[in-house]
Amino acid sequence: MKSKCKEHIYSTGERAALYIFWFSSSLFVLNILIGKASILWNWNLFKLGNVGEFLLLLIASISVVAVSLHREAADGDREGTSKP
Repeated sequence: MKSKCKEHIYSTGERAALYIFWFSSSLFVLNILIGKASILWNWNLFKLGNVGEFLLLLIASISVVAVSLHREAADGDREGTSKP
């Protein structure tokens, strides 16, 4: 029973990558909302351009892929099926 509880606990590196994912995704959504508000209410707020949005999405996708690959490797090690 104890091993089943440990399956859902993330390592420190995985948690850091997930925090990076949530932070960059939140900044991306916030940037979209600021851009929409700027159009609707004629605000002159700073917003990221196309390159900034692309970089936020790139960081978010890389961090999610890193976590998923690490989890797959950890599951393979636990089951003894991973390849060297």
